[in-house]
Amino acid sequence: MTKPDVIVAGGGFSGCAAAIAAAKAGARVTLLERTDILTAAGIRAGRMNFNGKLVLAEEAKALGGGEVFQALESIILHRGNIVEEKHTYIYDTARVEPVVRRAVEAAGVTLRLECRVIDVEKNDGALTAVMLAGGEKVAGDVFIDCSGNTGGVDICTRYGDGCAMCATYRCPVFGNRVSIATKAGAPELMRIRPDGTPGAIGAAITIHKSTLKPELRARLEKEGAVSIPLPPDLVDYSKQQRIGGIRSRSQMEYVNLVDIGMAAKCVGLGYLSLSALRRLPGLEMAMIEEPLGGGKFNKVGKVSMAPRNDALRVQGFTNLFVAGEKAGPGTGIAECLCTGIMAGHNAARAGAGREALILPRTTAIGDFISYTGEMMEKEGGLNRGYSAGHDVYFERMKELGLYSPDPEAAGRRIKDSGLEGILAQEITSS
Repeated sequence: MTKPDVIVAGGGFSGCAAAIAAAKAGARVTLLERTDILTAAGIRAGRMNFNGKLVLAEEAKALGGGEVFQALESIILHRGNIVEEKHTYIYDTARVEPVVRRAVEAAGVTLRLECRVIDVEKNDGALTAVMLAGGEKVAGDVFIDCSGNTGGVDICTRYGDGCAMCATYRCPVFGNRVSIATKAGAPELMRIRPDGTPGAIGAAITIHKSTLKPELRARLEKEGAVSIPLPPDLVDYSKQQRIGGIRSRSQMEYVNLVDIGMAAKCVGLGYLSLSALRRLPGLEMAMIEEPLGGGKFNKVGKVSMAPRNDALRVQGFTNLFVAGEKAGPGTGIAECLCTGIMAGHNAARAGAGREALILPRTTAIGDFISYTGEMMEKEGGLNRGYSAGHDVYFERMKELGLYSPDPEAAGRRIKDSGLEGILAQEITSS
């Protein structure tokens, strides 16, 4: 059997998961990443498995697509609860990139770093190749856009306070993100903030741990997370909507510090001036680590989503798929990994002439993909963040009976659906 060529554009978590899944399903896969490292925002993420995200992770593993989840579990720093986030684990962000890279390479994926895609070639609703910044053409049978929906510099300038100089995307050095779906002519959907400005701002900043007071740093490294109440004059509930509604209102009242290994992460903070940050006990000498402009503003995302179906195929195209934050208003590592896994598997199926695998809505992954797809078509639906860890979608999981703190419950559901291990099977041509 001739293996189809699957080209993945973007090496964040969704791109890595898509590449591995497509390779496992029997495709010949090339992963193109514009920077010199993989995992994108995963370099400063750290928190996993809290609330409904546990269910997504366990379903993915039961389906046979758990490689990246298992890689993260190999570098766990802490386990516990963080405010309203139950059964959380925190992975070591200093080790995440090489660990995930090994998983990608072990799957037989051809990895090409510092390869920025800038354009596409297409013919009658099908892509035939992508063009790289240096002029090279990379042809393929099926393509997956995992370019995300954050930045570059022009977006952060137009819809923010300029480039916040983040360590995750590094657009000034490696060039702005380019979406192959947008280049191919797919509509570019955006979230709109309450004030009418497109996009949502980044939800976290990180602080150099060495600038914390020794007592606070010791407590943080022992417990994994510490919450510090904000003085009333520093509480800004409007940030809840500016970051996309992916944190509760009560979380806006605290600086929630998480030990992610290389730094202390302030989750859900958005941004806070350095003078305000230094008013807090233990943070009197704090220095912001990422983004460098996090005392003034943060990076801007949710500005480039592509309409797609439940197979994650872009509407109007025969061989173009999307995953991660490019695939809609879903937010978070587990969500990006799950859409990546399904887009990669379905891309391989498309290349082999097979029907797509659409997970039933009796599974959390299937419902999440379908529900967020519906929200993309609903008026105002793009203006909320949908995370299995918080707010709207987590509440939906509980109402549908899809959430359980028992990690084995998700695996049993996949087994009962007759889908156990299906993503580990190689696809043959029809």
